[in-house]
Amino acid sequence: MSYRSRFRTTSFRLAIAYGLLFAVSSLVTLAFTYLATTSRLDRVMFGSTTGDMSIFRRSYADEGAAGLRDEVREHTDSAPPDRFFLLLDPQGRHIGGNLPAEAWRSGEAVIPFPSEGGRGVASPHGADLYVLGETLGGYRVLSARRSDIAEEFEDVLLTALLSGCVVTLVLALAGGYVVGLGPTRQVDAIASTTNAIVQGRLDLRLPVVGKGNELDRLASDINVMLDRIETLVDSLRQVSTDIAHDLRTPLSRLRQSLERAGKRHVGAEFEEVLQGAIAEVDAIIATFDALLRIAQLDSGARRARFQDVNLSALGGRLADAYEDVVIDAGHSFSASIATDIHVFGDADLLVQALANLIENAVTHVPPPGHIELSISTEEGAVIAEVADNGPGIPADERDKVFRRLYRLDRSRGTPGHGLGLSLVASIVELHGARIVAEDRQPGLAMRIIMTAPG
Repeated sequence: MSYRSRFRTTSFRLAIAYGLLFAVSSLVTLAFTYLATTSRLDRVMFGSTTGDMSIFRRSYADEGAAGLRDEVREHTDSAPPDRFFLLLDPQGRHIGGNLPAEAWRSGEAVIPFPSEGGRGVASPHGADLYVLGETLGGYRVLSARRSDIAEEFEDVLLTALLSGCVVTLVLALAGGYVVGLGPTRQVDAIASTTNAIVQGRLDLRLPVVGKGNELDRLASDINVMLDRIETLVDSLRQVSTDIAHDLRTPLSRLRQSLERAGKRHVGAEFEEVLQGAIAEVDAIIATFDALLRIAQLDSGARRARFQDVNLSALGGRLADAYEDVVIDAGHSFSASIATDIHVFGDADLLVQALANLIENAVTHVPPPGHIELSISTEEGAVIAEVADNGPGIPADERDKVFRRLYRLDRSRGTPGHGLGLSLVASIVELHGARIVAEDRQPGLAMRIIMTAPG
């Protein structure tokens, strides 16, 4: 199986589905974690300003405006780079702190860092301030914390959470591929064995790897079924072969007896009866010969003789051989054969299949008709076709004509035993090809569709 095909396996798709489900659930969980963490971080930032504000209230209560001014000045002088303060008198004039007067806010708020920066402090790009403002006896005091540290922590947290989701998805993809390798290999082995069984190797069985999984259980059950089918098919094939052999021998002796009787001096009427009986016996023997031939083909024994066949050359020789036969039967004949078309198969069997199709058309198309043999390629496939302009076959009977001994009602009075197309179907199946009967309006086209050699 190709790598692209492995990504379409059920095991891989299930792994990806569960991986995506886990990734989505992880993303939702991490989103809640991120929101909860940032919310908690906001409360921590505001909590530190609340502690400063408690000190300012106590200083104002103990020492009044002077004590408040001294406390703000002391906090400002000893403040680390991320802490800021502001004190305004009742008239709104700046009397303390390292923030400009316009930074004043009442209560809790998050504000952009003032564009002109604090007094003696450069304005950091893109930073915000967590501020808490309160009015004490007309004096407006504010404590603030710069958001850089909180934002850096939030960025690190967000990056970590997103990276975790990406890693989860990548691991799901890789895990799906790895997990799918084992079942995919087993399915490939089952498919390969099944194809061989379809081609006639009824002795093969599906592989059981011994893991006890559902594929092993399915393969074991199918193997039991195949054992039963092989037994039934062998029994049926043996019975058919035995019947054909057992009846062919007495029929041959009967024919020889009729021939000896015909050589004696008898009347013309008796000789005519003898010749008719011999012809009937010949037809019966031909039927059994065809049945034996089909049984041999169905066993796959001829596959060992397969080799590269120049179908173009084969078709050319067949057209030359049958042109006079078709014309003598009152029909016209044409051939359209592309050059240098090759297939892998048995040349004798392919000749027999195409000859049977031509003879079938000659027999069932009322003269004067037209019969055409064509060999071509179409979308990577090799097409061998025998077409005519006769009455064709009803749509509901086009598949039935390939059955053994099946004949159309209108064809029962014509020579034949109903095995010609069955033999063609067996030859086609042996070559891993397929045959279809198509309506030409009027007429019929028998198309053998084969795979070109790789």
